[in-house]
Amino acid sequence: MIAAGAGACAGWSAIAGTNNTAVPATPMKVLLWCWDTRMTWDDEPHLIQLKMAASDQHFSYTKCSESFQIGFRRLVDYCAENDIWGIVLWGFLRDAHGGVAAAQDLCLYARDRNVTIIPGVGLCAYGGYYYAGDHPFNLDTYLHKHPERASIAYEEGSGRKVQGVLDPSLPENQQWWRDGLEWMLETFAIGGINYEMGDFIINASQKAQTARRALGFNADGNILDMVVATHDLIERAYTLQPNGIFINALYRGYHQIRTLPDIPYVNAMNPKTVWQYTLTHMQRDEAFPDGFGDIPAHRQYGYLHWFNASTNTIAKDYTMDIARVFPAAQQLGFEFIGTYGELRANTPIADRNYRAQAAWAKNPALQYKDFE
Repeated sequence: MIAAGAGACAGWSAIAGTNNTAVPATPMKVLLWCWDTRMTWDDEPHLIQLKMAASDQHFSYTKCSESFQIGFRRLVDYCAENDIWGIVLWGFLRDAHGGVAAAQDLCLYARDRNVTIIPGVGLCAYGGYYYAGDHPFNLDTYLHKHPERASIAYEEGSGRKVQGVLDPSLPENQQWWRDGLEWMLETFAIGGINYEMGDFIINASQKAQTARRALGFNADGNILDMVVATHDLIERAYTLQPNGIFINALYRGYHQIRTLPDIPYVNAMNPKTVWQYTLTHMQRDEAFPDGFGDIPAHRQYGYLHWFNASTNTIAKDYTMDIARVFPAAQQLGFEFIGTYGELRANTPIADRNYRAQAAWAKNPALQYKDFE
């Protein structure tokens, strides 16, 4: 997705003239979001997937197993050298690239270099805790053993039917998620988990509908399902790892939330919960950022679909967009922010795009000429 053009430059010009000596008391942390199968940091960059993942389609890994370690260790080294806080890693666990042992090795490697690994975990889709393989915390394995716990859902907006998903209201499914959480925190040196429901699906079961109504507040159906699924899960997560980062991915910007500026889902969850908003379209809204200043304070992660093969943006220099959007996100209270991290920093544009994120996250008042 291409970033804003002339409007972006106009907004950036105003920021460029601000005081470049002021540094915020709490700098934002850069999180680079990655799918294992779209990584080009390894020695097989020509074998990547070129598309977006989908909740009801398997996202295969076509490289040799060693490429997982090679690629992500290079990314970890780059993050450590350039003050990038962490990596969100989808496809964290697969038989195809070494399963548990490979993921353990990578996490220890990252921890030794002060880089945080946040695995991506699909609650109702996207494989569960173990994305691909015969494992108790793989979704297909779980549903094969317990087919009666499956349900269907419909994608919010499109009405597309998605089958073979978990009903978020079933106590047995909620227990499986808690068991998977405990296993993952015991097994891997991770900094938290990035949870998502499975795109924008809303469960169709009668029990799920009842659970949504029982919450007692109004919100988008997909967000209600997320609260049903993660309320006890994230409470447990912060009990086990009080300093962890447990993220609920909304995959929408403020302007796509039906009840804005009322966001009752925040008060329904543990206050440490981090809510992931997609800034890609939000940052183009004419209200951004000043028109969103009345949003209640809560922990936030800003996710940008920038600089990625699946969005045809691999050759775009985003540094001027970063110079505009990152200070605006800091103004709105974002704690974490970042783009995709799948493209290796072996070209000037790639290196600039990553370094710019670290620079403006640390000091939103940085002037562009000083970055150059």
